[in-house]
Amino acid sequence: MIRYGSSLCALRRVAALLALAALGGCATYGSPHVYGPADVMQKMVVRYGTIVSLREVTMQGVASGAGGVMGAGLGAVAGSNVGSGRGQIAGGIVGAGVGQMVGAAAERRLVQQIGLEITYRDDASGAHFVVVQPKDETQPLQVGDRVRIVEGANSVRVFRYDG
Repeated sequence: MIRYGSSLCALRRVAALLALAALGGCATYGSPHVYGPADVMQKMVVRYGTIVSLREVTMQGVASGAGGVMGAGLGAVAGSNVGSGRGQIAGGIVGAGVGQMVGAAAERRLVQQIGLEITYRDDASGAHFVVVQPKDETQPLQVGDRVRIVEGANSVRVFRYDG
């Protein structure tokens, strides 16, 4: 028997709180055009080169664990609304386990981002280097493009150079 009423209201409250927690926990990579606090007011080296190969890759961001926690909480509340007595306890336990797995998988997908593995030949040394960065649809890169490489203490970014 599924009970509604106060349990449904509690489920909605838990879902809202866990969703808010999850929104703050998903970490993805930003655009190469956005500088974070570690890069601001830092001296950076500029190099120039030519792209020799490009490969689209999947960049896996850092999951906070909120998806698994949210899934476990929702699964436990939903599972405990099935049956009565010991059935509710068993349903809550099974629901929490299944919800945790589903929530963690969903969060892993949310923090993935399409990126580019950029291999370029440095003008000064002739050496080849590889940089992986988020794909920027506003300024697409192609093999043969002249590029400007900005190297900081915490990051390396590759931009098309039209100069």
